Amino acid sequence: MSQKGKESRIIPSVLSIPEKLNGLLLRVLKMRLTLERVFSVRDMLLLLGAFLLFLLRSVIPLPGILRTVFMILILLLAGIPVLLQGIRLGLRRAVPYEEAAVLLAVFIAVLLKKPEVSAVFLLCTVFLWQVEGYCLLHVDAAPSALADIDEDARNLVLAADSEKSRERSVIAFSAVLFFALFLLLALILAIACLFHLQNASVWIARSLVPLMLAGTSAVLFSSLLTHFGAIYSTAKAGSFFRNDQVPEDFSRCRLFAFGKTGTVTDGRFLISEIMPVGVTEEELLRIAAVAECKSNHPIAIALKAAAGLKEGVVPSGVLDVREVPGKGVSTFFSGRQIYVGNARLLDEHNIWYQVPSKSGTAIHVAVDSTYRGYILISDSIRDNAFEALEELRAQGVKQIAMLTGDVQSVSRVVASALNFDMVKSELTANDKASAIHYLRATQGESGKIAAVGDGVHDSVMFDAANVSVCMDVKPDKDVDLSICTDEILTLPQIYRICRESERTLWISVFGVAGAKLLLCILGLFQVLPLTFLAVFDCAVGTAAVIYSLTCLTLEHRGNRR
Repeated sequence: MSQKGKESRIIPSVLSIPEKLNGLLLRVLKMRLTLERVFSVRDMLLLLGAFLLFLLRSVIPLPGILRTVFMILILLLAGIPVLLQGIRLGLRRAVPYEEAAVLLAVFIAVLLKKPEVSAVFLLCTVFLWQVEGYCLLHVDAAPSALADIDEDARNLVLAADSEKSRERSVIAFSAVLFFALFLLLALILAIACLFHLQNASVWIARSLVPLMLAGTSAVLFSSLLTHFGAIYSTAKAGSFFRNDQVPEDFSRCRLFAFGKTGTVTDGRFLISEIMPVGVTEEELLRIAAVAECKSNHPIAIALKAAAGLKEGVVPSGVLDVREVPGKGVSTFFSGRQIYVGNARLLDEHNIWYQVPSKSGTAIHVAVDSTYRGYILISDSIRDNAFEALEELRAQGVKQIAMLTGDVQSVSRVVASALNFDMVKSELTANDKASAIHYLRATQGESGKIAAVGDGVHDSVMFDAANVSVCMDVKPDKDVDLSICTDEILTLPQIYRICRESERTLWISVFGVAGAKLLLCILGLFQVLPLTFLAVFDCAVGTAAVIYSLTCLTLEHRGNRR
C-alpha cells in the first residue's frame, strides 16, 4: 500500500473520535491544569504518551519487535517519573510499595506483548494518583481555612490530625493485608505456569489480574479524607475534638446524658423571690454573695451580680472558701461560718430550713448553724433545646437522660418540656458518675454514652462517659468535644457530621474492596479483558476518593431550621 493510502486510512480513523469526547478530554485537561497546578508538564507528557500509545496500537499494525522496542522506550522514559509522581502526590502517606507493583504489572504486560494493556493500566493508574494528589492538596490547604480561630484552638485541631484512631489503624492494616493477599495470588498463578508450560502465557496473563487490582491507595485516601472531613467541618463550626478517636466514638453514641444548668438551660439565673429570716433582703443577698465570691458557678455569678459584688473581688475577712459539689459552699467570714447551698447542705450540718412554697431553685443561707432564709432563683430553657434533642433522636440516638443536682420540682418541669426519656434529680458529682456507669452497663459493650455539660463540676461525670462534651466553652484539651458556641443546635449537627463521615468511610472501603474482588473473579475467568479491568478499577477508586472528598465540604450551620 502506498504512503498516501496509509495516510488516508489513518486520518479518518483518528478523526472518527466523537466531537463530544474531544471536548470532554479538553475540558478535563484544562480543569487539571487550573486546579491548583496538580499537573506538571512531565505529567501531561506521560498521560499524553500513554494515550497516544493506545491510539497507535489500535490504528497502526506495528510489527511485534517494533511494538516491544517502542514500549520499552516509553517505559524507560515513564518509569522514573511514575515513581516520583507517587512520592510527590502523597503516596508516602499511603502505600509506597504500590508503585513497584504498578511497574511490575506494566513490564509483565510488555513481555506478554500486550502494549495496550500496559498503556491503559499506566494511564488509569497515573490518573488515579492525580485525583488522590488533588484531594491531598485540599487536605494540606485545609488549616488555612481556620486562620480566623485562636491559636489554642488551631493547635487542638492540628494535634487531632496528627493522631490515628483505632478505626484508621484497622483500615491501614487491612489494606496492607489485602495488597499482600492479591500479591500472593499473583505469585501462585505465575508459579502455576511451570506446571502448564503449553499455556504458560495464559497463566502469566491471569497473574496480571490480581497484580493490577492489588492497589489500595484509594481505600487509605478515603480514610484520610473522611478523618479530615469530620475534624475540619467541626472546627469551621467553632467546635473542636481532642483527638482523632473522638469523631468515631461520638458517631457511635446512642445515649446522651445532659446536665441541666448551662446545658439545656441558659445558665443565666434570675432571682424570683428573697425570703429572709432575721435579716433584711439586702443582708441576705450580701451574705450569699460573699460566701460565693470565689465560685464560678452560674448560680454564684447571679448572686454576686444581684448583690453588686464584682466578679473576681474577694472581700476582706473571707477565709477558707470550700465548695461542696452538688450541694453549695462553706465559707468562713469575719469569724462566722456561712453555709450557702441547697437543702442537702443544710441537712448535712443538721440545720433547720424553710421549704419554699413556689417553684424554683432554692438557695438556702445559714450563719453559724442559724437559718437566715432562702433565695429563689429560676433559669430559662435554651432556645431550640427541644429541636436539638429531637434532631438527635432523628439521627439514631435511642435514649436521652438528664442528670442534675437541682430539686425534683424544677428538674421535672424542664424534663417534661424537653421530653427527656429519663431524669435524675438532686445528684452530686459522684452520683452523676454512678448514673453514667449504670447507663453504660445497660447499653452493653457496643453502646457508647456521651455526657454533655457546661464544664462546672462535671469532670467526674465526663470521666465516666465514653465521650465528654462541653458546651459554650473555650477549646479544652481535657474535654473530648469542646463546643465554643451557645447555640445548642450545634450539638446534633456535629453528631450528624460524624455519622455522615463514618458512613462515607465504610461505603468507600467496602465499595472498593467488593469491586476489586468482583473484578478479580471476572478477570480470572476471562469474562473481562485486562484493559477493561484497568479502566473499571480506576473508575471505582476515583469514585471512592471523590465521594470521600465530600466530607471536607460538610457545611455546618448553627441553626438549619
